[in-house]
Amino acid sequence: MPSSRDPRYLDALRLPGAAPTLGAALTGRAAYAMDVLPMLYAVSAATGSIGSAGLAVAAYGATAGVLAPVRARLIDRHGARPVLAVLTVLFGLSIAGLAAGSAWGASGVVLILLAAVIGACAPPLGPTMRVAWGRLAPDRELLRRGLSLDAVCEELLFLAGPALGGLALAVLPPEAVLLGLAGLAMLGGLGFAATPVVGRLGPAAAGASAVARPRSVLREPGFVRLLVPVLVAGGVSGALTVMVPLQLADSGGAGAAGVVLALFGVGSALGGLAYGAIRLPGGPFRQLTVSAALLVALSAPMGLVAGPVAAGALLAAAGLFFAPVLVAAYLAAHDAGGAGRENSASTWVNTAHNLGSSAATAAAGVLAESLGGPAAMACVTGVALALLVAAAARSGRARSE
Repeated sequence: MPSSRDPRYLDALRLPGAAPTLGAALTGRAAYAMDVLPMLYAVSAATGSIGSAGLAVAAYGATAGVLAPVRARLIDRHGARPVLAVLTVLFGLSIAGLAAGSAWGASGVVLILLAAVIGACAPPLGPTMRVAWGRLAPDRELLRRGLSLDAVCEELLFLAGPALGGLALAVLPPEAVLLGLAGLAMLGGLGFAATPVVGRLGPAAAGASAVARPRSVLREPGFVRLLVPVLVAGGVSGALTVMVPLQLADSGGAGAAGVVLALFGVGSALGGLAYGAIRLPGGPFRQLTVSAALLVALSAPMGLVAGPVAAGALLAAAGLFFAPVLVAAYLAAHDAGGAGRENSASTWVNTAHNLGSSAATAAAGVLAESLGGPAAMACVTGVALALLVAAAARSGRARSE
């Protein structure tokens, strides 16, 4: 057991194999944080159509998200190492194919299909790393620190990724940047798959018949309830991507909106660090429900805030509770998944977030256009709180039965 005098996050990194495993996973995930802009510019330059470029990015995101549970199930059934290795190679080759197709002037349809293939093959490095933390950490406190550290590193990657991608595009053609990202993804993904801890994530049903394989984690009522606060957190995040530019249109414009949204990410990173370092009362479901409620409450005034300073302060405070929702959900998913469903459980947390974000982004845009910003944010807030209350009430009834 690590000494209480040791730094909390160093305890997690000092676990045998933790640092190289996390480093390889983050290297591979860095490609995800940087690939959208080069893809957009490559397809746009090849086709002369920003519409085709947008469709390519949308196709990439759609197949990556919709097929994520399928890829996770493959890992649960066949083991992490072989599935990750195959997906990583296909992912890297698909990115290289898109780069080559863009350089050679392929049609928009071909490039959109290639982008869809990239998304379909995206290796689930994040969910698998979270399962790996369960093998690396000998106790729950170290698991919580490891998951918190992982979430914060991912948050920082996706904060810095677009800027790094933009800098690369300033000096290199988009096709060259895509080739570099293909190499980065393969280096990190294959390195991660080769680590000893990933090698120990074997197929859960080895030697068992299909009948003996565990049923889908979505058939567990308790698991579905824990996804509700994650859905809400994703919804708040998605709504803010619409509301912040809208509210700051006359007071700072796009530059101010970018800074304010970045402050939300900074707050989230700090909140994730705090969540991993502080022992909190209650179980993961209670913690993620309370964190989601505070996130909703602090984000709600965004429909009334006009100035960038006030908006930045508000969203930095709200962001403190975003990463804790995800980390608490990963902890709960670790418990709910059990043997044979760990990757599926972790992946459904990400899927719930993405579904909430997509739905709220679309709804906030439509509502803001028809009702105005304050009413749109009020509607999102009302739906979010109603979902949290329903999930908490259902959880309370389940405990009393």
